This record gives sequence, structure tokens and C-alpha cells, in this order.
Amino acid sequence: MTKEIERSLEEIHRQLRGDERDLSSNSVKSLNYYVRSISHRLAEFLIAQERDQQKHRYNLSWAMGVIGIVGVLLAIGRWGNSDIEWIEHHRLTLQLWGVTLCTIFVGVSLERSALIKSLWSFYITKLIVSIILSGAIFYARGRAAGFVNSVFHVDASAFTVTLVLTTGLVLFKLLIPFVLALATITALAHFLIVLTWIKAKWAGDDVELPPLFSLLFICVSSVILLFGSGWSNEELNDSRISEKIYLMAHALDFNYSHECANVKTSKPVVFLGNTQESVLVAPFALEEFDFATFFEASVVVPTDFARQKCEYKSLEVDD
Repeated sequence: MTKEIERSLEEIHRQLRGDERDLSSNSVKSLNYYVRSISHRLAEFLIAQERDQQKHRYNLSWAMGVIGIVGVLLAIGRWGNSDIEWIEHHRLTLQLWGVTLCTIFVGVSLERSALIKSLWSFYITKLIVSIILSGAIFYARGRAAGFVNSVFHVDASAFTVTLVLTTGLVLFKLLIPFVLALATITALAHFLIVLTWIKAKWAGDDVELPPLFSLLFICVSSVILLFGSGWSNEELNDSRISEKIYLMAHALDFNYSHECANVKTSKPVVFLGNTQESVLVAPFALEEFDFATFFEASVVVPTDFARQKCEYKSLEVDD
């Protein structure tokens, strides 16, 4: 009995400490061997995972840097003075792409921040954001209908596409102050980081490389503030929304080919109601225009739109 206990204790001791038999491929391995093997493979997995995460962060940082630099260059480039006709013609498009890339840069940077990640992990945050966005969409829809009605003095539902795009335009106007506020706050935070680095460098402390990301963030935020405030006060001002609605309606909702015998073919119309017996007649047709004209040009919105019954041409039947 005593020998059996001693053998059992020796086997337990071997399982826990291991011995030279673990080096043989034919012998039964000890528990210590399997534990060390699992620990070794787990360590390799964690190291590989950390390496992949570092590679992902490195690639993302480079991608963010490229997006920010390209966005700033596209936005502030002197495209209006270019001798290349294609660049001159697409000046506004290049600026819009630049501001869009700058907005993506700021948005992704905020999303990566610990503050936004921690707040977004709570359901109450998502609920409040959803309620605010839903309310903003309903408000924008009602405001857009009012704008369309003030231009044409008919039910806004007659201008289907124009109403949808005007809703998006009003929603965009509502989001601009929020985006500008975020850009200002984050730019100030990065400006403090730059000042801290300059102060440490001036004091002779052993500091790291210059905060290049913070400098780029300040430049990107400046582009958003410059163009966002400029568009809000000029191209997207409430006094010019009616011009945008008038141009959108002519391009997307007015019919330049109709069968109303009592309306000149040179005057575009919009059919009103489900029966389409009445039409809204524009005083004159507009020439084709591009997006730059729509966004920047100032036009005079006429007020003499005529609402009348559409008398369809009679169908000639051969005897």
C-alpha cells in the first residue's frame, strides 16, 4: 500500500514538473509539457495579434495622413487660376471633394478617440442620437415643404424630387453648425498639444518628434471652418435657398415636353394632383446649367407662375 502511494506521488510529481521523457517523441508527455505547450502557443497568438493590431494602426495612420493632406490640397488649391481647362471647369468639384475628405478625416479621428468610443458603448447614447436625428429629419422635411411652397405657391408634393433634395439641403444646413463646433473644439485641443510640445522643446526637455498629426488636424479643421462658414453665409444662406429650389425644380421636376394644347411648348409645366388635369406653367424655360452654376450663381426667381387647366390635344382617328 505504501509503495502504491509512493508511485502515485512520483507520477503526480512527474506530471507537475516534467522530466526528460517529455523530450522523447514516443513517450507519454506529462501534464507540465502540455501546459507549457499551451502557454507557448497562446503567447505566440497574442504576439501575432498585437503585431496585426500595430500594423492596422500604422496603415490607418498613414491612410488618415494621406486623406488629410489630399483634402487640404484639393480644398485650398488655386484651381481658379489654373491654365488647364479641365481643372478650371471642375474647380468647385475639387473643392467639394477636398472638404469631404477633410470631414472624413475629422470624423474618423473622433470615432477613434477614447471619449467617443466610451460614450457610444452605452445604449442611452445611441437612443438619444437616434431621437435627435429623427427629429432633425422631420423638421427638415417640414421646412423644405415650406420653402418649396413659398417659391411656387402650390402643394410641395407636386415637386417630388425637388422636395426630397431640399429636405437633404435643409438637413445639411442643420448639421453644419454641429460640424463646425466639433472642428473648433478638436482643433483647440490639438493646438494645446502643439503648444505643450513647443514649450517642452523651448525648455530643453527630451521630447519626441513634432506632433505632426496635431498640425495636420489643425489644417484640416481650418479648411472645414473656412468653407463651412463661407457656404452657410453665402451659397446656403436662407435668402438663397429659393434660388436653389427654383433651379432644382427646373432641372428635375418641370416637364419640357407636354401635351397641353393651351400651353406653349416653349414653357415647361408641372402636373398637379392625381388626375393631372391642372398644370403649373413656368414663365420661361431655362438653359442647361452645371453644378457650379447651381451652387454658386445667383438667379432671379420669377413670381408669375400660372396655374391653369391642361387641355389635351384631341386624338385624330382615321376613318
